[in-house]
Amino acid sequence: MDDGKGRLPQFRVTLNARCGRACFFCRPSGEAIATAAGAELAVDDLIRTASAVRAHGVDGIKLTGGDPALYGPLEEAVGRLRTEAGFTSIELISRHPLIGDRAKGLAELGVTVFNMSVDTLDPELHHEICGVDDLPEVLHALGQCVATGVPTKVNTVVMSGVNDAELPGLVEYCEDLGVRTLKFLDVIKDLDGGTESFARRLAIRRGSTLPDLYLPLAELTARFRARASREETRSQGGLGHPMTVLVLGSGMELVVKDSTAGAWYGDICGGCPLYPCHDALMALRLTADLRLQFCLLREDISIPLADGLSDGTLEELVAGALGEYAGASFRTPTPRLEVLKS
Repeated sequence: MDDGKGRLPQFRVTLNARCGRACFFCRPSGEAIATAAGAELAVDDLIRTASAVRAHGVDGIKLTGGDPALYGPLEEAVGRLRTEAGFTSIELISRHPLIGDRAKGLAELGVTVFNMSVDTLDPELHHEICGVDDLPEVLHALGQCVATGVPTKVNTVVMSGVNDAELPGLVEYCEDLGVRTLKFLDVIKDLDGGTESFARRLAIRRGSTLPDLYLPLAELTARFRARASREETRSQGGLGHPMTVLVLGSGMELVVKDSTAGAWYGDICGGCPLYPCHDALMALRLTADLRLQFCLLREDISIPLADGLSDGTLEELVAGALGEYAGASFRTPTPRLEVLKS
């Protein structure tokens, strides 16, 4: 494995702070760390920061939250990210049914991938997992995204004893609908670390902890391998986890993102009490309250940008942040990275 020099992280933007859901494997601020409710990016600030990142060769951006479906100026943001900032890849990540009604316009403005989260086809289980009873609406929105012709991806968190038995049915459903990619992700106990977590809801609803939900994805991969016409290993961007990709007979890709496959770490990870973690240095995140965030667990190493936007040092701050990834190196799993039940 190479030393990571010359590789660039994913660039992910949390447009807003809350999604209106309470999934028991997630955190209140979604991809951000302890972001105040109601926080959201101003489009001008987004474009200035994204343009500075784009100038370093990062040509793709992923819009997350919170939830982009609840971000009012989403269409303006997408259009300007394409025409002003010059991003060639714009992925929109949502689990809210409102994204369906906006999908056609967003596709015309330049979204290149729609990514929706669907963890179950059981309405009661969906309600239990996320706290909202709207599975039919979510699935309808997924169909609306597919209907735009833009490649559509579904993310599914695999949870032992929760949704693992229905995964074959979910694969069939996505194939029939025309979903381009279905990604299975395992449950990582790191998500209960850091400054905030929704895992307390899991304890209340199921009497469980996050490690209790862990299912080894190697077993899952073996289960579906017989259906694959082709298999390959792919990384998420330049510094992502190696993922197994099974191309099924229908043409749909089944992607397995296994947290025990290893990750990239850099100097900024040195001395971290949470090292080695799952997320590592795969992405640079812009939060809804204008910070650059290196990982999902520690806000003390994030970089505030508000002053940089006003005093002309924004480009310097972005360059310094991206520089943290230049010397990243890949490391294979260690006992702390594994989340097998004790």
